[in-house]
Amino acid sequence: MTMNNFFRFAAWSVLWVMLAGLAGCTADIVSKDKRPKIANLVYIPLMAPAEEGKTTNIIGSFDIAYIDITYKSGETVSVNSVAYDAGGKEVSSSSIPVDEDALKTSSTLGFGFDMKIAKKGDYNFRVSITDSKGRQSNQLDGTFRVTDIY
Repeated sequence: MTMNNFFRFAAWSVLWVMLAGLAGCTADIVSKDKRPKIANLVYIPLMAPAEEGKTTNIIGSFDIAYIDITYKSGETVSVNSVAYDAGGKEVSSSSIPVDEDALKTSSTLGFGFDMKIAKKGDYNFRVSITDSKGRQSNQLDGTFRVTDIY
């Protein structure tokens, strides 16, 4: 074997070992993190006038990017939402159970909540899900702007 072939063989060997190790790491990361993952938040309204002291309803949906479901009958996923006023004060929260059987036919979940309006400005909200084993997903954030009070 010439010196040039030796280096070529050594380089390919190192590359294969690195790729095999990387594949093993990726599999470990995916298999160990069983928390649900959500994405693609869509909601309405983005902005609207509101009546002071009254509630405004926010509705929307998001996609389930990953969830580890065993599909045992009767298990639920909770859709969690929390809303805050511009000062960071919590103005609304809810946790609504959804039967995991619903996720067999759709990877999109809807949500809705009422938010009490006190003044003009931005109201922020956060949605997440919790699976039947108590694992919470990442959180998706949205902003609703109250343009006028009447």
